[in-house]
Amino acid sequence: MQEGIEQYIMEVVPSSECEAKGVDSFVALGDEGYEHSVAEEVEAPVVLDDGKEGYVDFDLSQYIGGGVVEPTLGMEFTSEDDARNFYNAYAKQTGFSIRVNSYYRSKKDNSIISREFCCSKEGFRRERHAKKDSGEDAKRRRARALTREGCKALMTVRRRDCGRWYVAKLEKNHNHELVTPAMRHFLRSHKQDFGPEKSCSNSFSSPGLSLDAPVDVLTDCSSFGKMEFAVQSNVNYIGRGRLSTFGIDAQSLLGFFKIMQANDPAFYYAIQVDEEERLSSVFWVDTRSRIAYNCFSDVVAFDTTYQVNQYKMPFATFTGVNHHKHSVLFGCALLADETESTFSWLFTTWLEAMSGRQPGLIITDYDPAISRAVQQVFPQSSHRYCKWHIISKMPKELGHVYSVTPRTFQVEFDRCINKSETPDAFESTWQMLLDKYNLRGNNWLQSLCIDRKLWVPVYMRDTFFAGMYAAQRSGSVNSLFDGYVNSGTTLQDFAEQYEKALDERYEKEAKAEFETFYTKPVLKTPLPVEKQGADIYTRNMFTIFQDEVFESLLFAVKLSTEDGGTSTYEVSRFDEEHKTYFVAFNIAEQLASCSCKMFEFEGILCRHVLAVFKATNVFTLPQCYILKRWTRNAKEEVMLDLLPCVELQANSQKGRNLQYNILYQEAIKCAEEGMASDQIFKVALNALREARVKIVGAKRNAMKSMPQN
Repeated sequence: MQEGIEQYIMEVVPSSECEAKGVDSFVALGDEGYEHSVAEEVEAPVVLDDGKEGYVDFDLSQYIGGGVVEPTLGMEFTSEDDARNFYNAYAKQTGFSIRVNSYYRSKKDNSIISREFCCSKEGFRRERHAKKDSGEDAKRRRARALTREGCKALMTVRRRDCGRWYVAKLEKNHNHELVTPAMRHFLRSHKQDFGPEKSCSNSFSSPGLSLDAPVDVLTDCSSFGKMEFAVQSNVNYIGRGRLSTFGIDAQSLLGFFKIMQANDPAFYYAIQVDEEERLSSVFWVDTRSRIAYNCFSDVVAFDTTYQVNQYKMPFATFTGVNHHKHSVLFGCALLADETESTFSWLFTTWLEAMSGRQPGLIITDYDPAISRAVQQVFPQSSHRYCKWHIISKMPKELGHVYSVTPRTFQVEFDRCINKSETPDAFESTWQMLLDKYNLRGNNWLQSLCIDRKLWVPVYMRDTFFAGMYAAQRSGSVNSLFDGYVNSGTTLQDFAEQYEKALDERYEKEAKAEFETFYTKPVLKTPLPVEKQGADIYTRNMFTIFQDEVFESLLFAVKLSTEDGGTSTYEVSRFDEEHKTYFVAFNIAEQLASCSCKMFEFEGILCRHVLAVFKATNVFTLPQCYILKRWTRNAKEEVMLDLLPCVELQANSQKGRNLQYNILYQEAIKCAEEGMASDQIFKVALNALREARVKIVGAKRNAMKSMPQN
């Protein structure tokens, strides 16, 4: 980028023509012979420098500080394009986007003699340019996010009589946050500098590393191993490099892991071997996934529906949901089989990689082997079954009924599962279906009925699913590898596709972060609670919350009963008075509960409670209804919540792993912020080195104070 900026700056020594004319050769733009033309209408008049400063003799070296050449008054360029390219390069390094705002033309020859480049957040959106939609259209079409905030940063260049351009007006201060290096390619004026080959990380670009390159398993075992956060185990027993029972070449597999570890030193993997010392199952997880799990371990989905290579080897994934409601990977495995012992090994290994922190809720396929392994390894976790997996098995388990009346049975079964509003309603409808289709002797359906509280929605409204429970595969969360992995995927192709799938997900998260922090949503109401939601939630979660706020205006609230400090309200839409929801609200304690259970299920307050809040003059969300995991600062806040847990486990291996995890995440933040410029890089590097010196000193002092044996 340093070279990219320097190329746009003309030589410091002025030409003889301009030097001879000096300041007397310039005419103020308001003088006779010039007219003012505006490329884009602006609210405030453009005031330009009068040119009295003339040429400023400066030393270019003072502007080359830390990789960013700062624009200054009097700086010269050979052309208008060079000035624009320089300012755009400076903007990219600094963290903002630019646009051409206004210009002046000469009355003599109509040529442009002045051009203003401004921050893209200059000015404000004009209401008269917004298309007025009807109520229904407004509901279907969400307004484009606000990007302008009245920023005053700009650079105006003016043409001298000799044809060169100089900086006549400059404002470098912004009234908004500047974009971090990881997100700058989302800025409009810098998008052309970004391509797929530059996205995120390309793990396969490491010099000297490829899946085709042979890996000496016997002599290079020290390069691999079961990688742990705090303590690395050097045990690496891979069956002497022989082929596994599934035909997977251990050499190629280790080549894949070597590439991963070259790019991620904390990459973790574990291998299971069979009685004949052949590779049978393998698990791996990268650092980003482990950090994500620390933040979003409340709900985890485990899926084994993918198949890899011609042997149809099960590809298992642990996934969750981040604060943007995007799928996030917590680890992967290739399994030898789907037996209880294999699942127990996998769950135990995964739990070790995650510092022993059990998930709050784990969603799995409806499978006895998985269920027994979950009970054994995750005794502290709640366990639920994925409805999508159950429904997908119906053609196989109910072949006769499906072949005779597929559509009729499917509609009635779906209504029974998803439309039953009470447990009694579900059970009566279920029994009716068994009788109607003569299914009482079906063992699979009998088993499902026994476990109905673990998969039927009406029984799980009090269980938090983070939006992962749906009719499709765990709310599309486990579809992270859809389009990348299938039964025809070879091992070598799988490694590449795995990286592509993850890169796409991380890029999607970065885009969501950009939209959350650097744009503002258009509010639909004047209610303070909507403004509060816009300030605290990520953009995707605010979209959900905003819909609830808007819909709450369509509900009538009626006081039903009072019991001590708790009042119960009947809430119904004006056009659906027959459908009533009940909200219990203790105004003194600011606690509310709705019969729809949306907050308990998804973590976002429902329209019914919001309608009661409005009716009782509660204009902002009580703190207890702001779930940290959906907020824009979710990762930072969750890490702070982990500190007490770290202190309690300080002397255990789990505690040390968790400590490493937190320190690693903070180090990554320093690296990301330190990329802003060469100067900031030096500041970050010096700070990290000073911190390391202090840490080493503290360790030495601690060792000296320890009692000698």
